Amino acid sequence: MRNIVSAEWTKLLPHKGTWLLVWIYPILFALILTIGLMGEPGMSKDAAKAAGWIDETTMIWHVPAITMGRYFIAAYFALVFAGEYGWNTLKLVLPHTPRWKLVAAKYLVPMALLYAAWLIAAVLTVAAEYAKTALAGLPVPEGVTMATILNGHVTTLLDGVVPLLLTAAYASVLAVFTRSTLAAFIVSLVLITLDELLGKIVSALSGFGMEWLAVPYRVLPSYHLENFASWTQQGVAYKLPLASGAVIEMSQITSTLALAAWIGGLVALTFWWFRRQDIN
Repeated sequence: MRNIVSAEWTKLLPHKGTWLLVWIYPILFALILTIGLMGEPGMSKDAAKAAGWIDETTMIWHVPAITMGRYFIAAYFALVFAGEYGWNTLKLVLPHTPRWKLVAAKYLVPMALLYAAWLIAAVLTVAAEYAKTALAGLPVPEGVTMATILNGHVTTLLDGVVPLLLTAAYASVLAVFTRSTLAAFIVSLVLITLDELLGKIVSALSGFGMEWLAVPYRVLPSYHLENFASWTQQGVAYKLPLASGAVIEMSQITSTLALAAWIGGLVALTFWWFRRQDIN
């Protein structure tokens, strides 16, 4: 397995898609932060306190949880999984590699590359925040230590794990089904956008007597992503009121199990479909 992961890493590391969809994060952050420091450094009101100061350094970890960030992640996983169909290289790899190991490597390596890029961007952001504070002639807020910075970053990082896994599952299963990077990416965009908008659509259409849409909304990942984030970040359930006065509300364990089922099911389907494909 180590050799397969190493081969996948060697193949993806210099790839143009990796530069465009992965290394773009630290490059872009380095550029933005440098421009910011070259101007007139100033501190926001929130940064005057430890919590606000640390929060300003964690922005990169929000990428997997926002819609645009998920688009980029989907594009990368679509490229990783479907690219070899277009390059026609799978038939050269499969005789020497168990298929399940190849699929596992295609999940592990892109995730490792993404988190490596985000970690570099996070380190740059922390360094820039220290520099900005010094250039502004202000002391670092009391309570800002390496331990509190690490805790803030890890907490924010964990909030993005589930959206990342769901996005990777969307793109991978679609890539294996369609054998097309473009098709997998486009349909993934639709699914990610649906995750974002379905609650608003259900709420709006309930005013026209279409409350039956609440049934698929309770099953699909859209509500459970919102609810899971609400429970982990605020400690309360996400509530969606309908026109009739009914409210969609579920427990944390329900949404956790639902998301685990969706992610696990899609990943399992990817493994199963890839194993039974005729690739020649």
